[in-house]
Amino acid sequence: MTKRNQTLKKESGNSKGSDFDYSAYEKQVVAGLIAGKGLMGEEGLLKPLIARFVESALSAEMDAHLAAEAMNPEARPNKRNGRESKELRTKAGKVEIAYSRDRTGTFEPVTVGKRQYEMAAGFDNQILELYAMSNSIADIRLHLQKMYGAEMSETRISNIITATWEVVDAWHKRPLAACYVVMFIDAVHITVCRNGHYSKVAVYVVYGITVEGKREIIALFVGQGGESATEWGRCLQDLKSRGLEDVFYICSDGLPGLKEIISEAFPMSNIQRCIVHKMRNSMLLLDEKDRRKAIGQLKGVYTAINEAQARQRLEDFGTYWNGKYDCIVNLWEKDWTELMACMGLGLTLRKIIYTTNAIENLNREIRRVTKTKGGWPSSKSLLIQLHLSLERKAGSWNKKVQGWASIRRELLDTFGQRYTKYLK
Repeated sequence: MTKRNQTLKKESGNSKGSDFDYSAYEKQVVAGLIAGKGLMGEEGLLKPLIARFVESALSAEMDAHLAAEAMNPEARPNKRNGRESKELRTKAGKVEIAYSRDRTGTFEPVTVGKRQYEMAAGFDNQILELYAMSNSIADIRLHLQKMYGAEMSETRISNIITATWEVVDAWHKRPLAACYVVMFIDAVHITVCRNGHYSKVAVYVVYGITVEGKREIIALFVGQGGESATEWGRCLQDLKSRGLEDVFYICSDGLPGLKEIISEAFPMSNIQRCIVHKMRNSMLLLDEKDRRKAIGQLKGVYTAINEAQARQRLEDFGTYWNGKYDCIVNLWEKDWTELMACMGLGLTLRKIIYTTNAIENLNREIRRVTKTKGGWPSSKSLLIQLHLSLERKAGSWNKKVQGWASIRRELLDTFGQRYTKYLK
């Protein structure tokens, strides 16, 4: 019989366990802290006090239960009927508690249920937070064991994570705003299991700015294979089925067939070719010694005051290099209309549209949280990971656009009632 159980036996007739020596316990904790011991964990100094508080709460519940039954003439006579003990997993580690039984067996405690062996320790939230930080299930299990002495199986941890699917699925099916001023679309490739085989699939990322100037992750779709215009068509139709009616500017890369797909789904939208992608493709064609000068010249093209000046600067670029980089000039001229789609806008709104920094940062975060894992067993598990990870940093993606008042005035002048009808 353990020392604690011997104590329990002595106290079997005492529901309060009132002989807890707080003065001696305080000295024990102080001595432990001086010796470098921690408050939490398997050897944590707080464990005896936690056990005491849990026992006191259970005793108070029993008192209230017996008092209520004594007031009920139809209830059978009831009273305490001995003591039992059990081990609880808590945030401070494993603790042993003693509790009273009642003779009729009608007592159903709330503090710690009859078949409950884990105190509300916040482990579920910690598991989700650790998972959102891209820790593996095995790493999470080891962390809980080392930090709190909590023995938790990987299956249980996995079940806690999987249980969030209902929330994740609701987010993916939520109604959308009827209009976005700007919508950025891009794809990130991640390894997912398909039909028993792991392969890279496109995750379609949609990010936008509302008519009120709020940045927002609009949607994430896991595709069946590589990025394709056909898959993008399905994604855009899904957005429409959830209430999206109009987008003023849609910014995308140069995926073949995508321009036509966008025009079919949102015929009134201006299609802005992504400057970042165009610059990356151009840089691949530059000699190292020419990069600094050439990049500065190309930047002058898309930061020009108007389209005429942009055209002149592209011509000057070709002339300066005396035909050496005509392939780059042709690359820009091929998509000139889409590259210049936002040129008629004010500088603030134009910069928001052509830089695509927001979705680039979002894609970078998606790659960061997925790169440490070899692959995902299903689209569902991947979407749970992305949702938890991105929600953890929601403040980074849901910022209000600075200087929106001036942009609002420009939108009023440019789009008139097409814009105002969506304002609240």
